Amino acid sequence: MPSKNSCIKSLCNRLGSDYCIREIDLEPVIYRDYGNGFNVEVSGVYTAGTNKKATIYLWHGERQPECIIVKTVRDVSREDIAKTVDELYDYSNSLLAQGIDSRDKIFRHKFKIWNKWRGGEDMRLKVMYGSENTFSSRDKENFTRGKYECKTLMKNKSGQPVVISQNKDSEFPIWKVEYGFSCLVFLSYDEAMDYCDGRFLKVD
Repeated sequence: MPSKNSCIKSLCNRLGSDYCIREIDLEPVIYRDYGNGFNVEVSGVYTAGTNKKATIYLWHGERQPECIIVKTVRDVSREDIAKTVDELYDYSNSLLAQGIDSRDKIFRHKFKIWNKWRGGEDMRLKVMYGSENTFSSRDKENFTRGKYECKTLMKNKSGQPVVISQNKDSEFPIWKVEYGFSCLVFLSYDEAMDYCDGRFLKVD
């Protein structure tokens, strides 16, 4: 049975001279530098199982903390790796054509600040005494749901909760401010709190 090393070398050779093998996060991966500030990591192929599908990451930059994952393509068959990498190359050039050429611009492109009106079914007032909604900063866990963890609780002038939460996914660490039927998204905790300052009240 072929070894992991021989399998990844064989795949890299088939992909061509633009590709090489690197170790990223303690994993041997196949790597291609586009030469335009973007590069690609083909992960999940250091295995003797030739049917295992790859995960391909499009990066901007090479070193932390400046580098950022721009796009992730999962479940790519080995036959489609070259095609997918070429498509990501075209995508990287389209970003450059739009002037999206830095970590900050890419981050803002990925997580565009948007205001979205939505149904209030998720904003349940879980802590209630009598006819009034009563809650404190200790109740953050009650407002944590799905992929978002409540980090701070505030209240509006009507006494209803204002939930400041963060996405648990490290690739999408955006912040949400939810109140009533409104949901606003921010790129950082400081931006979220700047929005809340003066609009909402602290809770004990």
